[in-house]
Amino acid sequence: MTVLVTDMRAASSRLLWTVALAAVALACAPAQAQTPESKAPRTLAMPTTTTTRSQPGQRPPAATPAQRAAYDKAFQTALDKPSDPETLARFAELAVQIGDIEGAISALERLLIVDSRQPEVRLELGVLYFRLGSKEAALTYLEAARAAPEATPRVRERAEAFLKAARR
Repeated sequence: MTVLVTDMRAASSRLLWTVALAAVALACAPAQAQTPESKAPRTLAMPTTTTTRSQPGQRPPAATPAQRAAYDKAFQTALDKPSDPETLARFAELAVQIGDIEGAISALERLLIVDSRQPEVRLELGVLYFRLGSKEAALTYLEAARAAPEATPRVRERAEAFLKAARR
């Protein structure tokens, strides 16, 4: 019972901080929009979400203590650097690994505020929304990833595969 209460308090705290981080990122958006060239690197390592065989609502196995510690450290770093692309991508990757899909979505959406021309980020957001069972949001992001002029053939193929799965 104590562990459950502690986990619930930690989850509530993370949710509150995620909302606060999103507000900070949105407040920084006008300054980012005035930047002539994006500071976001073009080749961020994106979280490996899953294949199209996954079902919405499917969760990964429980996180190991090492994964949880890495996630907590990345979360703190994201609080310290709410608009740093590498920090956001790393946090999203770890969040996916431990099953914090909402946290990963928040980080990736902040990454789009920093640089909206990232079809890989839109693809991963589409996949994550699909995993949550939010088909409309998934379709929006997947279609945007597939249609982006900067999208690689691999991104287009993967977006198409998830679009087919989301439309079923």
